[in-house]
Amino acid sequence: MPCPGPQPGLILLGRDERGRPHASAFGPEDATAAERAAALMGFTALIVAEEHQGLASSLPKGRIFDSGKAFVPFCSTQTFARLLEAAGLPDTPVPVRVAAKPAAAGASAVGGQGRGAGGSGAGDPPATRAGTKAPADHSQICIGSRVLAEDEAEGGYYPAEVVATKADDHFQLVWAGYPDLPEFSRSRRALALLYPEVAEAAE
Repeated sequence: MPCPGPQPGLILLGRDERGRPHASAFGPEDATAAERAAALMGFTALIVAEEHQGLASSLPKGRIFDSGKAFVPFCSTQTFARLLEAAGLPDTPVPVRVAAKPAAAGASAVGGQGRGAGGSGAGDPPATRAGTKAPADHSQICIGSRVLAEDEAEGGYYPAEVVATKADDHFQLVWAGYPDLPEFSRSRRALALLYPEVAEAAE
């Protein structure tokens, strides 16, 4: 009689409130918590069968928050389409809610400035910009900018928003769309710029 194999992991996939696709893989040890997180977030939990191993290995590893929700990064539309096909699901984009977003993002940037390094940069014009913006070059990175920052724990670059300026050409940032994660600091040289087509989708 063959020994039972390891319990399969899960892939969590879904669209956020702005219709952007997210997906990440979770190991067998996190499968139960990931399934609960999917229910909380309105995402789909796909059991990783043998035919899904290739897809699962191409995805970043997700993380479970203390709140019960999960860190599920952005993924490409092509990968998302393949995941939907594997799960046998139709693609039903979430209606994009545009009206409240710029004001909320702008308020976050101004509030974040006060939480930064002693309120440095107070009164700078970038803090009053409406919404997040993707800078065209590194010299334009400022409060309210949306950039790519490396997740030093898991590796890989993910969208983040600048909420405060610090000394020595460093910035205080938050992961875009993940308020449960703490703020973090990166130098200007450690940040990457969004591609134009991604920047358009992010605004």
